[in-house]
Amino acid sequence: MIFDPALLQRGARLKRSPYFAATQKAGCRGYTVYNHMLLPIRYDTFEAEYRRLLADVTVWDVSVERNVEIAGRDGLKFAELLTPRDLSQCRVGQGKYVLLTDQAGGIVNDPVLLRIEENRFWLACADSDVLLWAKGVARNSGMDVELRELDVAPLQIQGPKSRDLVRDLFGDRVMTLGYYHFFQATLGKIPVIVTRTGWTGELGYELYLLDPAKGVDLWNRVLKAGKKYNIAPTGPPTSAASKPASSTTAST
Repeated sequence: MIFDPALLQRGARLKRSPYFAATQKAGCRGYTVYNHMLLPIRYDTFEAEYRRLLADVTVWDVSVERNVEIAGRDGLKFAELLTPRDLSQCRVGQGKYVLLTDQAGGIVNDPVLLRIEENRFWLACADSDVLLWAKGVARNSGMDVELRELDVAPLQIQGPKSRDLVRDLFGDRVMTLGYYHFFQATLGKIPVIVTRTGWTGELGYELYLLDPAKGVDLWNRVLKAGKKYNIAPTGPPTSAASKPASSTTAST
């Protein structure tokens, strides 16, 4: 008899996102595990979700982009130690797509980096334990740096109608927001960071939720505002090829 994966126990080792209850209510048809967290896979057929992404606007729970914060007096210096990317060209309020490399040049992770302050950075990580790697690098670096994982739960809004929707939510400053730039805002009483980033080749944004207790509220507000744009929740596999997969490469 074939084992039914639905019988797998979901214990405390698998984290649930602040949007988890909302994704279940929306009819999510499956989850996978990514960064020790449940990632919604799909709500409809993959073909239908892909068409919605290309024609309208979609919303994804991507809280699995676990964010590692680098802070402290040597924050910039340490961030530059982790990646070959020249971060002196990244201004506060701007982001970069970066590679984190090991001592042999292998790829540890390929996060989106946000420069929150002069010496404060966030790394929105693909599926590997970046915090542990960063702590190992910091151990004998002699740098004054603080490292921790944040619970900021990104929510992606992607598709050709996403700019109109995000403008309805946050005003006209969205219209001049550059690619890989961001600003802080509130939606009602929900604090967020709005970034012009995403996993797709389509127009898109991400909302970093700064209060995890307000996840369902944020989800519902986005869905309500997006109704006139034919919004639908989808899963990232509809565009997985648009973002390079990340894996830890062992040195030899």
